[in-house]
Amino acid sequence: MAYETTEVVRERLRSERRARGWDIPRMARELRDAAEQPHTMPKLASLVRNIERWESGEVTRIREEYRLLYARAMNMTEHELFDPDDTPAPPPEAREGDVQAIRAMLTGFMLSDRQFGGERIRQQAAAYLGQVIEPRLRGHAPDALRRDLFAISTEYVMRLAAMHLDTDRIKDALGLLGRAAGLANESGDISLTAWVLSRRGEHEMHRAALCANSTQRRAHLEQALAYTEGAVGVARAAPPISRAFLTTKQALACSMTGDRAKTQRTLGKVWDAYDQAGSTNEPDWMGAYHWGHLRHEEAHCYVNLGMGRDAANAVEEALSVRTAARPRVFSLGLLAIARAQTLEVDEACTTAHQMITLAGQISSRRVTVRLVEVLEALKPYQNQPAVADVREAATPVLEGSPA
Repeated sequence: MAYETTEVVRERLRSERRARGWDIPRMARELRDAAEQPHTMPKLASLVRNIERWESGEVTRIREEYRLLYARAMNMTEHELFDPDDTPAPPPEAREGDVQAIRAMLTGFMLSDRQFGGERIRQQAAAYLGQVIEPRLRGHAPDALRRDLFAISTEYVMRLAAMHLDTDRIKDALGLLGRAAGLANESGDISLTAWVLSRRGEHEMHRAALCANSTQRRAHLEQALAYTEGAVGVARAAPPISRAFLTTKQALACSMTGDRAKTQRTLGKVWDAYDQAGSTNEPDWMGAYHWGHLRHEEAHCYVNLGMGRDAANAVEEALSVRTAARPRVFSLGLLAIARAQTLEVDEACTTAHQMITLAGQISSRRVTVRLVEVLEALKPYQNQPAVADVREAATPVLEGSPA
C-alpha cells in the first residue's frame, strides 16, 4: 500500500534528517540498515534517488514498508513522521529546567562514550537530539532561556559530532559542526563559536593523519592552521582557561607542520592564559576540560616534533588525572611513542600493552589511529621480541576497528 505525502510531510522528512546531521546518502544507508534483511533492499544509489524524489515532491506517494523503515531509522513513530492530518504538532514551549535536563543527558552520554565508545551510544545521542532538543529550539522561550538552550544545544551537537568522528563518519561529523556553528551564533557566546572553529581544525588534523598523499596532507594541515588560528582570534576575549584550551589546538596544528619555534611560542601562550585562571567565570562547556587535558595536548605537540623526553614528562603528569578509558588510552599512546623516541624500547612496549588492553574495550576509530601511530614509532625496532609481542597483541584490536 502507498500513501500520499504533502509538503508538510516532506518538510518533516527533510528537517528530521538534517537534525541528525545526515545527508541523503547517509539517509539511504540508515534506511537499508533499518531493514530486517538489508541484503534484500535496493542498491544505495536507487535509495538515494527515491529519497531525493520523496523530499522534493517529484514522487508524492511512499509505500508502507518505507514509512516503517523511516520510522525505525529515526527512532520515531509513523504518526510523528507521517501525521495523516498534515498538521504538525506545535513545538513544546521551553521551560525552566530544560537546560539542566539536557545537561544531565549530555553528561551521561559523554561518560558512556568516554568509557565504551561505539555506534549504539551515538545512535541514542542522535535520537535525543532529534526528539527532545530540536523541538525545543523551535518553540517559544524568554530571551535568556533561549540563549541558554542554544548554548547547551551547541555543546550537545559538538559532542555528537565527536561521536560521529569516532565511528568514522567524517562527513556526518562535519555536517553537525556546521549545525553547531549556527547554534553557537544564536547563543551569543563567542567562546562557543571559537570552539566550533577549533573543532573544525581538529577534523582537518584527523584527516591529515589518515592521509598518505603528502600534497593532500599539506592541504589539510593548512586548513587546520586556518581554523585553529581563527578560533584563537575569536577567543581573545574568552575566559582564560577556555582561551588556553583553544590555543592548544593551534599549537597542535603547528606541531604537525614541524614548526618547532612557532609551536613552542604558542604553547607559551597556553600557559600564560592558564596562569590567569580564576579571574573570570568559565563557560559551562569547559567543565569537561582541565589542566590534565592541556598537558596531554602539550605532550602531543612534543611527540609530533620528536621531542620525546619533553613529551614523556608532560603526558605522565596528564595520566595522573586522565582516568576515563578513552582519554587515558590516548595518553598512553603518546607515552609509548615518546618512550620509543627516547630509545626506551622496553618501556615503550610495556606502555603499548597497557594501551592495547584498554583499546580492546573501546569502540573508537581515533583510538585505532593512535595505535597505528604507536606501531609506526616502534617499527625501527621490529626485530626485537618485545616489539613483535606488541604487534601481535595489537592485531585483534586493529581488525575490530570501526573503519
